[in-house]
Amino acid sequence: MATEAYSESWRELIDLAGQERQSAASGPMSLASAGGSGGSGGSGGAASRSDLEHSDGPWTTAAGVAEALRTSTTTAKSRLTSTHTGVTAATEGLASSGVLKSVLTSWEDRLSSVRDECGSLAPKLRQVGKDLGERDTKVKSSLREINTPSEPSDPKEK
Repeated sequence: MATEAYSESWRELIDLAGQERQSAASGPMSLASAGGSGGSGGSGGAASRSDLEHSDGPWTTAAGVAEALRTSTTTAKSRLTSTHTGVTAATEGLASSGVLKSVLTSWEDRLSSVRDECGSLAPKLRQVGKDLGERDTKVKSSLREINTPSEPSDPKEK
């Protein structure tokens, strides 16, 4: 299915996923400040694009999408319910009346489940972004406390 068929929020997520795949394929990844060829610790310069860094942007974006989905699911359920108002009375005596009611109930239950799950998911996604940011700060702080020689030792010298 072409991405044009998706809502703007979903297209943004699909675009982000494509960018992630492209950046992952562009080169090896190394830990920031861990030394080596890609990290900032090895050359003393700025961190390269291949350094592993955290950003809460994707988590916040995902939380926003979950909230948007929750809202649209609530709207869809309301429209579905209001559209079926009076259908039971109008189709009384027909065999399809009971089937229509069971289909309506089934969809209302499904939409309620999606709405509830999205409502539960949004704050959790935001919390993950916050927790990872705090964890990054703690790890960076703890790494500063480690004394490392400016030049790696040659294992042959030992």
